[in-house]
Order: sequence, then C-alpha cells, then structure tokens
Amino acid sequence: MLIRPVESDNDVKMAYEIEIAVFSKEAAATIEAFHMRKHLFGTYFLVAENEPNHQIIGVTNSVKIHNKELADDSIKQLTHPAENGQYLCILTIAVHPSYQRRGVATELLQRIIEIARKDGLKGIVLMCEEHLISFYEKNGFVYAAPSNSQHAGIQWHEMNLIWK
Repeated sequence: MLIRPVESDNDVKMAYEIEIAVFSKEAAATIEAFHMRKHLFGTYFLVAENEPNHQIIGVTNSVKIHNKELADDSIKQLTHPAENGQYLCILTIAVHPSYQRRGVATELLQRIIEIARKDGLKGIVLMCEEHLISFYEKNGFVYAAPSNSQHAGIQWHEMNLIWK
C-alpha cells in the first residue's frame, strides 16, 4: 500500500466516492468541500493506494487550527488555513468498505501523525462516532468529551493526541 498526497481532481473524486460510501449523506462532506480541502489544505490530504492496481482505497484530510478545543462542527466549514495553527484537526479518515479491517485506516492515521510531528505541531484533535473511540485509543488518542456537535443527528466524541 502506498500513502501519498492527493495529486489530481481524479484523486479527489475517488476519495470523495469513498467518503460517500462510508458516511451517511447527511454526515459526508460534499465534493465541493473535498476540492476546497485539496486546494487549501493539500499537505494534509492523503490517500491510500492499492499498489498492484493503483486503486485509491482510503482517504484522510485535516486542517491546521489554533487551539485544541472543538467548539462545534464549524471546523469542517473552514475556507482558509490557519497558517500558524499549532494543532491539526482530522476531518476525515475513511476506507473503502472492501478494504476495511486491513490496517488501512491505521496506516493513514500514523502517516498524518508523522506529518504533524514533523511540522512541529503540538498535537491532533478530532471528532468521531462512538464506535470509533477504541480505534483512536489504540492509536494513542485520549477521549476528551462528548462533542457539542449534532452534525447529521449523530452524537460525536472529541479525542486528542497531544505531545507538546
């Protein structure tokens, strides 16, 4: 498996198809949001590619923010980067259903952690659904609190991985 930055509009399209295969229509980002994330936050927009056939099988994208508190889901609507942000907020980690439970999400997460550390950030924050809490805990994240966000009628949970 190859983890690499999103390079083209076709990469964005393929990543978006994974997003809508994994999340409900209400919870999934739009294709426009994915294009914006590539344009504004490209450094933190990665795909996992199945090397034999170059099929995109997973995606993660994130944005720099100024503090570790996530007041609500408005972070997903950002339209400009926090260039001096000290934290990374993961917006999406999604793996095509045919490739789930094969370590793809873990590899994507470990790569984004590696990039955030290399960039000198203080840590990573995110909101996830309850069934994903144990996945993030296994990868070093700490449960912070139930989120105030009710995006798509889902109870989200805030987690973080702070190293500075």
